[in-house]
Amino acid sequence: MKEIYLQNYLVENYTLIAMVVGTYFVVTMESAVDIFIKKRMVINMTLLFILSMSEFYMNYLKDQAVLGLSLIITGIIYYSLKPLVMAILINMVEPKNKTIYIPAIVNFLFYCGAFFKNNVFYFGAGGSLEVALLGHAFIVTEWVYWVILLLILNLKFYTNKNINQLQAFFCIACLMAANIMESIGMSVGILNETYAVAFLFYYLVIHVYISQQINEEKELKLREQRLLLMLSQIQPHFLYNTLNTITALCRVNPKLAEETTIKFSGYLRENMYSMGENDTNPFSQELEHTNIYLDIEKLRFGDRVKVKYDIKSDDFNMPTLTLQPIVENAVKHGICNKLEGGTIKISAEKKGRDHIITIQDNGIGFEIDKALNDGRPHVGIHNVKERLKSMVRAEMEIISFIGIGTTVRIIIPGERKNTRLESGERREIFSIGR
Repeated sequence: MKEIYLQNYLVENYTLIAMVVGTYFVVTMESAVDIFIKKRMVINMTLLFILSMSEFYMNYLKDQAVLGLSLIITGIIYYSLKPLVMAILINMVEPKNKTIYIPAIVNFLFYCGAFFKNNVFYFGAGGSLEVALLGHAFIVTEWVYWVILLLILNLKFYTNKNINQLQAFFCIACLMAANIMESIGMSVGILNETYAVAFLFYYLVIHVYISQQINEEKELKLREQRLLLMLSQIQPHFLYNTLNTITALCRVNPKLAEETTIKFSGYLRENMYSMGENDTNPFSQELEHTNIYLDIEKLRFGDRVKVKYDIKSDDFNMPTLTLQPIVENAVKHGICNKLEGGTIKISAEKKGRDHIITIQDNGIGFEIDKALNDGRPHVGIHNVKERLKSMVRAEMEIISFIGIGTTVRIIIPGERKNTRLESGERREIFSIGR
């Protein structure tokens, strides 16, 4: 007999059980949802499962006409949990208000007294157990909670215009319809499943909302990085020196001054465009922007700045303004610190599925300890390193020897590896320059 009842319970409550078990698995997965919400989901779904089990066992005892301690305990659990689920739903909307549980506590105390006085069940004419009028008193508590919920939602809609009222109306309408159907005996057990769907829908909405917030924060951080990069690229001393060079050329070579002005405006325009929609540019475009910078520096430093190119592949993209800052560091902190200047070599090739960019100079090199402890933030190069890693999964490998020079290798996309920090007379280039 018990087996038949258990089989019927599993068939009738299969959907609810599947949602409860699924919730246990979902909340254990790593996500951005707060641990408090996950715990609340586990508690809510567990209560629904206990409610369905107590209802099943109470009906079994009623059919067996067993009026004893087991029925009293099971009945108290069932009739106490019925409005408690509604209280928990309201507490999810208004988490700081703990007084919301007062009607549920009153309902619990009422049924404790009613059961021990045998006022909930009575024996019918055929000897079967029937539910007395007091057995339906919990419905009053449920509808008290409905009034409270509607008042709270109305207040929230009035004070917060950002709430999606259509979603809230859909959930409330489904819950209210299920509550009415179960109250009149039209569809027994539908309320538990509707509550479970509502809780899962709430969790899904929270997950989506938090994911959107995280994406917005990442986008904001990326925009801040773009701004920092642009500001670091257009430094006052570079502006002053370039304008002074153009001024001097206006006297001795107006044609060259005009060409330099056009190149300089192109350089500034490219920096401004880096704040636009495109996060990446073709390598050829990045190289063209770098060439404009190098042409301007050649006018200032003459033969002290020499450039060689070995471009074997350029059919790939890279984050905007990532090549030029590295080349600029090679000019400013490498070859221009040598009296005779030096040479910068820019290479690009494809090995397997990886695109490898190499920027090499024969400048003075640098020491790691002095570079890491010079008190400067090095915004530009650090920004480049982070954007290469986050946007195209690129790896940046840097080696520097004092008196020999610096080599920077960028591997796109390649397997993600840790950027190598050489000891001794080597160091990473992101720790110099800006």
